[in-house]
Amino acid sequence: MTKIAFITGANGISGGAILEYLVNHTTADQWSSIIVTSRSPFKTTVSDPRITFIALDYTNDVSSLVSKIKDVCAPVTHAYFCSYVHKDDFAELNTANEALFENFPDSLEQVAFKLGNVTLQTGGKYYNVHMQPEDKLAAAQKGKAWSWNVIRPEAIIGATSKPNGMIEALTIAIHLLTRRELGSDAPMPTNQLYWRGTDDVSYAPLIADLTTFASTSRHCATEAFNVTNGDYFTWRYMWPPLAAYFGVKASSDQAFTKPEPKEGDLQLDLSLAEWAKNKRSTWEALCVRQGLSPETSTFDFATWGFQDWVFERTWSATLSMNKARRFGWHRSMDSYQSFIDTFEIFKQHGPIPK
Repeated sequence: MTKIAFITGANGISGGAILEYLVNHTTADQWSSIIVTSRSPFKTTVSDPRITFIALDYTNDVSSLVSKIKDVCAPVTHAYFCSYVHKDDFAELNTANEALFENFPDSLEQVAFKLGNVTLQTGGKYYNVHMQPEDKLAAAQKGKAWSWNVIRPEAIIGATSKPNGMIEALTIAIHLLTRRELGSDAPMPTNQLYWRGTDDVSYAPLIADLTTFASTSRHCATEAFNVTNGDYFTWRYMWPPLAAYFGVKASSDQAFTKPEPKEGDLQLDLSLAEWAKNKRSTWEALCVRQGLSPETSTFDFATWGFQDWVFERTWSATLSMNKARRFGWHRSMDSYQSFIDTFEIFKQHGPIPK
């Protein structure tokens, strides 16, 4: 039986990656239709006659959503919820995304009578604050014919042509390119413990691969899976080659200006949010000189506050991939290469200069 996908948040990094995966790795005999939705106008780098777009806002009430999706979503078999609202405050973040999610299964199952699976993407923060949407998904599925999956990535490394609340690779790229334009070195804006600690990230195409694997494998029904690239690294040895890629100098023997913090504290040698306040003109000059005037607005896509939160931590919070391996998924990705591949996509499609 052919499958029909429904992807929310299709303008985002994860939703867009699932769309690209289905376009590039499946046939019409496997997936006959790919329905995508977002609140803003749809923009993608792939083209496929199977794609249908419908504009939806999941903060609207269920009856309003049903009236909009009842015709186009009736044949949906697999639904992927990747919508996300970013808030720097964790309490506000949880509340906003709970509200965003809760109308999704209630509206969809009223129209999609062939529904076989609903997959929700949360993140590594599940282990602290992202409990309620997952609980609501499990509760909504009780007694139903469809199954559920939850996918939990770490910091997502991937490309999107739309603003996103947490876009690490683009923020790093803009920072390093601006440093190059200024003719300055680029010490990593973090602290000694995070600099020396262990970290991991999740490449968006890899997330899409596990997502489709789990949602279409019967033995994975009603299971949650972490997803990372499968390797671990220290920023001490990751940051300098990322800087070198953009022609900027950074040392693995970086000196810090502040005393070493205690584990559990929050500390930055430099706040990116503060640093960026007077750097837009530098970015604009770089873009204009390369004949890329439209890319001047990319500066506004950088998520400086979010990146400050990432880099100010003084602890490691890596995720285990053992469960996904145990269930038969064995893909991996070199994390340095995931950054480079993403930077190359940004250059190819214009969000950043060369």
